[in-house]
Amino acid sequence: MRFLAAALCLVVAVGVCAGATLYIENFDAAVNLTSTGNLDVIETLTVVFVTPHHGIERYITVSDTTRLGKRVTIDLRVGEVTMDGERVPVETRRSGTREYIRIGDPDRTVTGTHVYRIAYTAGRALLFHNDYLQLYWNVTGNEWEIPIRRATAVFALPPGTPMENVSTTSYVGPKGSTALGQPATVDAAGRFVFTAGALNPGSGLTIDISIPRGLLPITPPTFAEKLGRFLWDNKLAALPIATLVFMIVLWYRIGKDPRRGVIAPAFEPPSDLGPGEAGILVDDRMDLRDVSAMVIGLAVGGYLTIREESPDAEAFAEKARAWVGGSSTKYTFVRARRSPDDLSAAERALYDAIFPDAEAKETSLDSLENRFYKHLPTIRMRLFEELIEKKLYARNPERVRASYAGWAGALVAAGVGAGVVFASVYAGVALALSGLVVLAFSPIMPRKTVKGTQALVEVLGLSEYIHRAEVDRIEFTDAPAKNPKRFEKLLPYAVALGLTSIWVRQFEGLLREPPQWYSGGPTFNGYLFGLSLGRLAMGMQSTFVSMPRAVPTTGRSAWGGHSTFGGGFSGGGFGGGGGRGW
Repeated sequence: MRFLAAALCLVVAVGVCAGATLYIENFDAAVNLTSTGNLDVIETLTVVFVTPHHGIERYITVSDTTRLGKRVTIDLRVGEVTMDGERVPVETRRSGTREYIRIGDPDRTVTGTHVYRIAYTAGRALLFHNDYLQLYWNVTGNEWEIPIRRATAVFALPPGTPMENVSTTSYVGPKGSTALGQPATVDAAGRFVFTAGALNPGSGLTIDISIPRGLLPITPPTFAEKLGRFLWDNKLAALPIATLVFMIVLWYRIGKDPRRGVIAPAFEPPSDLGPGEAGILVDDRMDLRDVSAMVIGLAVGGYLTIREESPDAEAFAEKARAWVGGSSTKYTFVRARRSPDDLSAAERALYDAIFPDAEAKETSLDSLENRFYKHLPTIRMRLFEELIEKKLYARNPERVRASYAGWAGALVAAGVGAGVVFASVYAGVALALSGLVVLAFSPIMPRKTVKGTQALVEVLGLSEYIHRAEVDRIEFTDAPAKNPKRFEKLLPYAVALGLTSIWVRQFEGLLREPPQWYSGGPTFNGYLFGLSLGRLAMGMQSTFVSMPRAVPTTGRSAWGGHSTFGGGFSGGGFGGGGGRGW
């Protein structure tokens, strides 16, 4: 605190000393609006040096931000600079948002009264509204460290421009002051003249002029020009576009699957590929449907049997009602004679989840409610590990998606932080939109290997065979004969591909008795069996993800005015800046 207080006192002391050693007697600005919309500005400063100085330093603001954080930049080009009508050493530089003009000889000092003339051209200073043009110009700037005893601004329209309906206003005082200056007068040359009395350090003169579009037909910038200027001034606004281009290139290089080639109908599932793995290959993620397919696969493989139990009549109408949602049908999984020791790691994890009690011979589907969800992460992990071991993926697809989603979240958070810390809506929105672009690409960034793409082609070929045989009633000349064994062999894959009902309908006339792994009801009907399979799949999917409400979660389920600058105050608009002696 003592350090800050001392620094503040030092700043105040410097300002007082500067004000005592030199001041501006007159600050006269001639502002001429050209027919092209540029401003030709000549500032004539009469400076009184009480003590020796090398000269003065004038800095003009060339870039500023609106209240939303949009950055607006003018084109400023410094012309001739003189002292007492003669050329003088001048150093110009652009630093941050300002153009600095240092006038004077570092090897020479001056005292007394001297007149400095600074000429410059400013472009892009006009604001184009629907029915009028606006010049909102900070004549003197509000950052002078020395006092100004008198200030004038003479504004001239292009020659021949009528002055009817031109509205003028001026503001004086510290930055943000809404105090109005003296009304403008018109001189003999038809120019508007604004005057202000003494201006203390930090105070300034700002003029606001509105010109009907019909009086001054200056062509506004085109949309392409405005967009180009906006992106140049607000380079961060181009970040979402750059991010989109970057993600497209990144996806093409490391996210796009190898070329698939022609997909021909396939009559057999890919070798060494279970139904759950086949389902993952289609969309690069494990769905509940894939788990249901794995359960059916365990049943078809002889590791368990499924018993349907309904206390109500097994009539067709009751089965139909069960299908549409009002059922009392229950299902029980029963251990079969085949040992699970030869199952894959993922299938064994599923088997152990269905039979958590090593001594129990059977488990009802209802008993797995609020319990099975704990095993899903392990099943998922084992499946992806097997796919990677088989060289179908180089990396875990879910981890790839999660990494990009993490980067997306970081960008969105950075956007929120930038919007708050820097008070810039544009910066915040740009970063947040970039995060959303990354998030949109995250689902398609997992990449299969060449072998994985070949396996996918086989899976899609199997889907084509099952689907086309139903929709188009196509009989493939080289397709194997339909029989119950073939029905059972492809049933788990049909479940994984979402084609259960289509596959069942292909065998309605051939299914005269239930498979050995399925039992329930005094009668058997192929259509009713299809309904039962659908009901079973729905029951498994809802049960497998159910969890107690008391279980804490971490957000994830077990499944995974006028002026652009605000207007109406001193220090607003373009121009401005300030200066000091040196």
